[in-house]
Amino acid sequence: MPTAFVAVIRAEQISPDLVADLATGLTGTGARAVRTLGDLTAGPGSGPEDAIAVLIDPPPAGSGQAEQVAAVLGTYTALGAGVVVTSVRPVTDTLKQVGPDAALTGTADREHHRVVAAPLVTRLGLLRSALAAQPQARTAGEILAALVAEGATVVAAG
Repeated sequence: MPTAFVAVIRAEQISPDLVADLATGLTGTGARAVRTLGDLTAGPGSGPEDAIAVLIDPPPAGSGQAEQVAAVLGTYTALGAGVVVTSVRPVTDTLKQVGPDAALTGTADREHHRVVAAPLVTRLGLLRSALAAQPQARTAGEILAALVAEGATVVAAG
């Protein structure tokens, strides 16, 4: 299911080695360009407003990121351009419940919780607009909150 998209990474600069790593790691997924978050607010050179953008982190070796990108892209193309699709993963850490007085009250059931993480996919224009409105957004959760503030509907994949 090749779908052309702009890969957006959470980094200040893109080194030639990183571009090569991303190109190798995302072979076959349809990445046509690699940009940083800062590139998106710097000007129109990062692509057309209706292009698909996938926010990713530089993939560590053997990360399975290509499969994660394929999963969010598959969900996005099935639902249409009006959504943001984010990757979710099971919680592996112990989650503690804390009361209003900051006292430990118990342990939460991990089965009812998920971690929101990159990759996430949306229209490039919506991502650009969200980042312009909230330029401090850097984590997947902060970027998702910025996208929701712009009116996006979020759907989980993975």
